[in-house]
Amino acid sequence: MKYIVIIISFLATSFLFGQTSSEIQKSLAEHLNKMTYYKFQAPNDDSVNTYNTLFKKLFLKYLGDDPSSMRDNMDIIVKAGLIIASSEDKQFRIYSWDTQSGGTMHFYDNVYQYAAGDKVFVKESMNDTEGDPKSWYSEIYTMKDKEKKYYLGVYNAEYSTRDIAQGIKFFAIENNSLNTDVKLAKTTDGNVNELGISFNFFSLQNHDERPLKLVLFDKSKNTISVPVVQNENDSITNKLTLYQYQNGLFEKVK
Repeated sequence: MKYIVIIISFLATSFLFGQTSSEIQKSLAEHLNKMTYYKFQAPNDDSVNTYNTLFKKLFLKYLGDDPSSMRDNMDIIVKAGLIIASSEDKQFRIYSWDTQSGGTMHFYDNVYQYAAGDKVFVKESMNDTEGDPKSWYSEIYTMKDKEKKYYLGVYNAEYSTRDIAQGIKFFAIENNSLNTDVKLAKTTDGNVNELGISFNFFSLQNHDERPLKLVLFDKSKNTISVPVVQNENDSITNKLTLYQYQNGLFEKVK
């Protein structure tokens, strides 16, 4: 494995030299396709992990070297499995992909790309907890409060075919840095960085949309609505918990 890491590091530093954006994206898509191939068609965990590591290194370099990538649809890579969530002001993006390292529990990885001033920056998503499967992001809302601007990323986690989670995590671009731990909501646990639910997927009714739209932000009212989940069997109910943004925090109103 030591030699594989050395080879990957060398390829990551030399791969992009002299290639067009289209050529780079085709190669990145190939890495994602290889991950899927070695998971399902020719099961090999080492190969899956190797191609995932290679993909991430090359992808980070591509995003960092080419600021125009922030406005690219990247259709070739998306077709291979990359998920892109973009803010409406085009200043913040979250890239997600399934690392193919899980089973019914899906493990994802994320990369953040954001604009500050006239520069574009790239940041890796770090695990807060060992074994954290992380999430994929389906949407980014933008909210303004006077001169401040916050980004509300809708995350989705798949712990099994039954156990699913969705929520909103708060971000802000401050002093050319991305703050991924903005505690913008007040709960009984104190001020928190996200609002969301875990629930029984099989309890869903009248939600054929994909991606799911359960935890919602109403931009006109600055409110976040979160479905209430029954404790007995983790079923989604028709009731909602509403959080209103006031005095710098989202606070529960009903």
